[in-house]
Amino acid sequence: MSYLPGNTLLPAEEADASLATLSPLTLPANRKVIILASNHVNDHSLFLNGLTQNIVILYDLFDSLGFCSYLLQHQADPVERKSFLNSYRTISIHEMVARSMPIHAFIEIGMSVDAGTRGYLRSVGAKIVKLYLGNIINIDIETVQNFKSMFFYHHIVGEIDEIWTSPHYYQHVEYAAILNRTETKNSRVVPYVWDPCFLNQYGARDTMEWIPPTASASVSGAIGAAWHQMDIVIMDPNISFQKCYFYSLLLAEAFSKRYPEWQGKVVLMNGDRIKLSAHSWRHVIPEMSLFQQGRVILHGRKNIHAILKENRSACFLTHQWNNDYNYATLELLHCNYPILHNSEGWSDTGYYYSINDWEAAISTLHRAMSLHKENLPIYRSHAANLIWKHSIHNPSIQARWRSFI
Repeated sequence: MSYLPGNTLLPAEEADASLATLSPLTLPANRKVIILASNHVNDHSLFLNGLTQNIVILYDLFDSLGFCSYLLQHQADPVERKSFLNSYRTISIHEMVARSMPIHAFIEIGMSVDAGTRGYLRSVGAKIVKLYLGNIINIDIETVQNFKSMFFYHHIVGEIDEIWTSPHYYQHVEYAAILNRTETKNSRVVPYVWDPCFLNQYGARDTMEWIPPTASASVSGAIGAAWHQMDIVIMDPNISFQKCYFYSLLLAEAFSKRYPEWQGKVVLMNGDRIKLSAHSWRHVIPEMSLFQQGRVILHGRKNIHAILKENRSACFLTHQWNNDYNYATLELLHCNYPILHNSEGWSDTGYYYSINDWEAAISTLHRAMSLHKENLPIYRSHAANLIWKHSIHNPSIQARWRSFI
């Protein structure tokens, strides 16, 4: 029908061609099957590390692309979990074989299967993929060096069609391919994805969002600026050099000397891991003036919801080495917390610092603590754009994943 005067006429700028790439709602109910070899997914495992969350997020991504996803698990999981997790389809190897499922792709993430099972999958036409979401070179080297009595099947070789890895582990693609005896030309770097669903499902946002600090009296009784009493939280896991408290605590120490008016504390999460290192606990930590002043507080591991609820007005500080992308950073951005990070891939977002420019890092930490309230509208925009960049609902992310799967 031709245009009639008075009818709606949208300007050309409103057109968004990317929306046309979304999966249509007219797909048949009998959809191609994707199986994710997974560890158990429950209220506990979701917050042990980012891997389990990544598995569930990929499940949601593939379903949104029009596939029928399953989580492959060894046995039924008796551990308590929220009701929304019960909606995820699970299957065992025995059930998968007995049902003769038309499997489009089989992706190993949190669990590896034996060569015999892979052979069966190949016989039914499934593409078999190994997706590495960890720093496997570091893990393999550290395991051999530090855990000489440990033996576990980190890599089960054979019958793999393609190797996939995250963008921030691009440097491992060739190593992973050779290790699995897969042609390097069949290696892929797949998009990094994240979604705030776990933050939202396990806690109310108004109990976790950052609250600007209020001015209070110092030890001397004088009223200073609000940031003078702000705490700094360091919550790196301290299980390897790539995610360790060391640089972050040194930066907080340097900051306290540059700005002696700051009288807050440093809260070290996963502090029990620090005590396992005799050198750190006996020779590094005690030499810190912050520690000598009783301003370093060690806590054991806690989930993200507990950390945020207990530190509503804190500034977070992290250091990652060979681990540019991290869910914890996105969680903090989502809840408006100031976080100083050194992720080069996200250097345009938030409060980025480089360990190669220590003086600038100290100044950036001061800006994050003293001006975050004023910068919050800009900061929210930074956070929203970065989260959308990695969202499973972003049409460009979906198009890239569709090309791989």
